[in-house]
Amino acid sequence: MTKSEIEKHYQKKKILITGGLGFLGSNLAHALAEKGACVTLVDPLFPEYGGNRFNVAGIEDRVGIIIDDIRSEKLMQSLVKEHELIFHIAGQTSHIDSLKDPFLDLDINCRGTLILLEAVRKFNPKAKIIYAGTRAQYGKILKSPVEEQDYMQPVDIYGVNKHAGEGYLWIYRDVHGLECVSLRINNTYGPRHQMKQANYGILNWFIRLALDSKPITIYGDGSQLRDYNFVDDVTQAFLLAGAIPETGGQAFNLGSGNPIPFYKMAEEIVAIVGKGELQKVPWPEERKKIEVGSYVADYSRFSRTTGWQPEITLKDGIARTVTYYEKYKKHYWS
Repeated sequence: MTKSEIEKHYQKKKILITGGLGFLGSNLAHALAEKGACVTLVDPLFPEYGGNRFNVAGIEDRVGIIIDDIRSEKLMQSLVKEHELIFHIAGQTSHIDSLKDPFLDLDINCRGTLILLEAVRKFNPKAKIIYAGTRAQYGKILKSPVEEQDYMQPVDIYGVNKHAGEGYLWIYRDVHGLECVSLRINNTYGPRHQMKQANYGILNWFIRLALDSKPITIYGDGSQLRDYNFVDDVTQAFLLAGAIPETGGQAFNLGSGNPIPFYKMAEEIVAIVGKGELQKVPWPEERKKIEVGSYVADYSRFSRTTGWQPEITLKDGIARTVTYYEKYKKHYWS
């Protein structure tokens, strides 16, 4: 699908984004607003998570904003009506926090997803749902690169509940005929990411540490491979998943095609920022227990289905991210 075809597809399309003031949701909102879509964002703006009103600066008058929680059944029943596409991005995304408060993770990532699916089943069964899955669903990696049909053994509560959330999609697809797609999203970084703490997105957090001239801590030797996707590439993946009919009913990996050792990613940040330093320390026990080792994704299924290819290199993406936060630091640091 060409860029002009995508533009035409989304013009005046009625779209709901859960987690719309967060990192992925707000970047998607900007792209859709530019294409003339009719976008509604729902986000609870929980202070410890990534929702930020500044994330929609420049498009406030082109999107509807509802500050509320997806776990409200009445809210979701009213919101899903009339929307042709629903991007379900809201979620608890911290591995560590999921172990500290497993019931909250369960409530948001499982019950919240079920509330959305039930609302769609009852009030708008023709809507297409695009679910923000995660590489954490795979857990310990048994072979590389990882393909969609590979065995899944999540190592933390977050991975288990996100996998369960995706499983609910397939039940509602098979039993109730809903059109659902899951994108198993990779390590994503870029502008509009929260920068208040390390639990949500380590690459962006390393950028903050470097900009603040603080040491960047590497656990172990940092040799494990990681894929990283710049947020613009992930946004394009969302757009294609929503626009192309052949994506319906499927799960897809996203990836970069250029995995890099973890410590080299940190070195790249220090080199681009021009500040900061690396410090290697032993693995903390709580982190060591949930470390999955190297992760490299095979995203060829999504590429064959949609034509998607990541375009932004890690070096370019880090440079763009640094430029953004140098300009808008005051909106993200406090």
